[in-house]
Amino acid sequence: MTKNILITILLFRFQELRRDLQTVISTRTNFNIMHIEDYGGETFLSEYVATSLIQEFNQALDRCCTLSSSSDIPSNSYQIFEILTSYLIEDYVDYGLELAVQSVPIPEAKTHDPPNVYFFEVIKQVNAIILLFENQLSDTLVPLIITTPKYSQCISFKKKKLEQIESKIDFGLDRSLNAITGWIKICLSSEQKKSDFKPETDVDTMTSVACRSVVQYLSSSIKHIRQCLDAKNADLVLAELGIRFHRIIYEHLLQYTYNSAGAMCAICDMNEYRRCVKDLGSPLVIDLFDTLHALCNLLLVKHENLKQVCYGETLVGLDHSILSNFIQLRTDFKSQKLAALLKNLTSR
Repeated sequence: MTKNILITILLFRFQELRRDLQTVISTRTNFNIMHIEDYGGETFLSEYVATSLIQEFNQALDRCCTLSSSSDIPSNSYQIFEILTSYLIEDYVDYGLELAVQSVPIPEAKTHDPPNVYFFEVIKQVNAIILLFENQLSDTLVPLIITTPKYSQCISFKKKKLEQIESKIDFGLDRSLNAITGWIKICLSSEQKKSDFKPETDVDTMTSVACRSVVQYLSSSIKHIRQCLDAKNADLVLAELGIRFHRIIYEHLLQYTYNSAGAMCAICDMNEYRRCVKDLGSPLVIDLFDTLHALCNLLLVKHENLKQVCYGETLVGLDHSILSNFIQLRTDFKSQKLAALLKNLTSR
């Protein structure tokens, strides 16, 4: 009887806290939470709420040790742990993550403003809550069950639940990176003009409007990610962002033709992209953009020097088709009969 009363009391207290949380969410958002799409940056996660649940957990363990017989303490403690995990991890953290994943914006061609991606802030809060959760288990629960079979059950159960959280975080991260890179593609498509790379008259060489917009947004996104994620995870996420960004710029450049003045503008844009991606801290991404910069040089150098550049240290290892794709973008490709050069590259 004592055991059932103990579990019932704890369950009731958690249910009260959950109802209070739902009321706060509804009040703050002023709409029905099950029918919304945009939460205005609200993450619905709080260390304060997590701390409150953990305090309830600690008090329940104290009551467990006081009211239970020595032989029942491990079993009762484990049941209390399951209740905490159910409400804190499944009903609170997982629920907040699900809302956050749904709120990641989907880039649309008609949207000119860059998207606000709040998912990284949610990850920061989730990590803080999980750290509180694991530290508390180590300090209070483990000493009560470590010499019993309940300990291995606890470790297995916790691992399963946290893996589910990690899986949802990975999915949300992928959507968040898609939101960032998706807007970059839209911005380049709408802001970049053909005349940027094939001006009819000589123009002052400077970065294009499209490049400046992209770099400004990407730089702010990099800063935001570093603020929200720990160093190791930030490096991994930013490296993936850089790889996706490189692919976008590479494919974007292949859509235009370039005269000599336009090639200078392309190189100016590329220099700006290279400066920006250094903040990603990824040697791989830096190398990718260095190579892309060297490819842009194929648009500018005199035609008689093309072969020398193609065999240079940066480009010598590239497939000839990549070199060909860039050389064919030159406005003098036909007039200078550069197709013959491409045949020589194929046979190298």
